[in-house]
Amino acid sequence: MGKGNWKEPPKHWKPRTRAAHIGYDPFLSMGAVRPPIFSVSTFSTESALKLERMFRRAFGFEEPLAPEDEWPIYTRVSNPNFIMLCDRLQCLELGAENPQAIYFPSGLSAIFTAVMTVCNPGDTLIFGYPVYGGTDHMFRHVLPQKLDLNIVPVDATDLNEVEAALKKYGKKTSMVFIETPANPSLAMVDIQAIADLTHAHSDGILGVDNTFMSPVLQHPFQHGADMVIYSGTKSLGGHSDLIAGFVVDRDADRARKIQSMRIGTGPTPSAFDAWLLYRSLDTLEVRVLGAQENAKKVANFLKQHPKVERIIYPDFYDENSTEYKIYKKQCEGPGSMITFDPRGGKEEAYKILDNLKIFGLAVSLGGVESLAESPWFHTHLDVSDEDKEKSNFFPQTVRLSVGLEDADDLCEDLDQALSKI
Repeated sequence: MGKGNWKEPPKHWKPRTRAAHIGYDPFLSMGAVRPPIFSVSTFSTESALKLERMFRRAFGFEEPLAPEDEWPIYTRVSNPNFIMLCDRLQCLELGAENPQAIYFPSGLSAIFTAVMTVCNPGDTLIFGYPVYGGTDHMFRHVLPQKLDLNIVPVDATDLNEVEAALKKYGKKTSMVFIETPANPSLAMVDIQAIADLTHAHSDGILGVDNTFMSPVLQHPFQHGADMVIYSGTKSLGGHSDLIAGFVVDRDADRARKIQSMRIGTGPTPSAFDAWLLYRSLDTLEVRVLGAQENAKKVANFLKQHPKVERIIYPDFYDENSTEYKIYKKQCEGPGSMITFDPRGGKEEAYKILDNLKIFGLAVSLGGVESLAESPWFHTHLDVSDEDKEKSNFFPQTVRLSVGLEDADDLCEDLDQALSKI
């Protein structure tokens, strides 16, 4: 960023410019225009008192130091690549005055540590279904047994159901968690409405998993969210070559507590992965918008295909529906995820998946390559059949993550696979 302020960008800078310049000062690394990888376990300090102050900050006992005084201690606690990455990501989150990002080795690690920080044994956590299958398993099976939390699943698209749960558990509710668009149904959840209900009926916070849309297409802080969570593996990383997660919190004090919980419980991400993520944020907007343009073409192709019974894509919501109004209010585009049902059942869905040539048969999403999977039998296998049906996906449902290949080639690949049923 030359001789500018590499920590705090000018207010008028657009996200794409922020993503390309924030977090790194070349003159701290002998003028190198790209940051080095700090593959090191521990760091020297010139005085014992400074080292003490760094530990006090790391464990949340002291207010943050001025940027010029920042110094890493030990990579489990901090690392220059972690600091640069978080400085860059938090500048992309719009709608909060000074959001703070915390970097984790996976998205599930980010969620678990945030819950560990915010919730106490006996508290209630309300979550809207459907969510990612791993999150659903954690909420339903791990947290009640290991943390003694009361877990209450709700249909987050039904505001009456959400309000009833919040009124029932009231001050015992420490967190409400939603994912929107939901995985894999692409159901739209009204962030502002859920935030208003959460804050009106409890002292809890609203956490939003924004993985599907990324900071490019949706800004949960602008709609009342307290915390934004990401699987950094997906669009943020964007190349299917790393595993990572993030919590971005609008409250600096709570963010410090989450960071202290991460340090104290041990999840340590990779300096190399942080370097890769920092690189990937440079092209985040270009990749997300490019994949979205491809997805629009693929979705329109599937919508007209005679062997496709149903397709879910935000642009196709009924313009008079609540979902469409939510979509237009809080999303800046439809994204690159498509869910569709071919004619038939599991056998037909598997025949399509097994015959795809360009789409990879794999889980995950948000990468440069296109992927396809069966949420019923793959990512959400652990979710009960009843809950899957309530969440609006079925044995024949196919989920697509559209990448950056040529859109016509992707349509041709789907056409030849569909011709096999």
